[in-house]
Amino acid sequence: MKKIAILVLLALVATGAFAQIGLSAGGGVIMDYSANNGIKATVLDEDIKMGNNIFSIGGFIFFDATYAELDIAFAYGSATMYSKDDNGKETVDGGNVMQLSFSLLGKYPIELGAITIFPLLGINYNMVLSGKDGAGNKLKDNPDMKISDFNQFGLLAGVGLDFNLTDSLYLRGEALFHLRFPMKLWKDMAKEVEEDSAGLVKPDKTLGVGPQIKLAVGYRF
Repeated sequence: MKKIAILVLLALVATGAFAQIGLSAGGGVIMDYSANNGIKATVLDEDIKMGNNIFSIGGFIFFDATYAELDIAFAYGSATMYSKDDNGKETVDGGNVMQLSFSLLGKYPIELGAITIFPLLGINYNMVLSGKDGAGNKLKDNPDMKISDFNQFGLLAGVGLDFNLTDSLYLRGEALFHLRFPMKLWKDMAKEVEEDSAGLVKPDKTLGVGPQIKLAVGYRF
């Protein structure tokens, strides 16, 4: 009887703790645009840029604990490689990638009746699982690079909104700005350019930027 009483007491304490934290989960669609990933350099007084832009769309699931949110997303990305000089921008190559990403966000909910708004700030890690270049060749078959060379770490900041449909069911929307640090692909490219030019050209890696939009349905436990 004592053991049963202790188990019941622990269950009640855990239930009360979970109720205060406010656990919920859900899923929906995600859109992400990443631009300006690459390198830039000055050669003979001419500014040159090389990089890639990726437009991704897919689905995601999220787990929410009132002040924190964990997202796991799977998305298809359409990629464009480009070069740019003083005369303008030229598309070099296209391609596509399949991606798996993880985001951990801190949030501060502000309740306004049936609506809750919350600022968001956190980190993201994007993994490229597979892909093809503009000619249809698989990226994994390229001996000069690895799929992991396209992986990227980033920072996220923005705002979200929950709209209650019932006491348990709600709609969620988030608008975020994504700042991405250089992927290994462009770090290696910058190093190669510097070595080939005997140090006369020293490219800078550029930060990727772009919006991330998410729409989802959530359920409170």
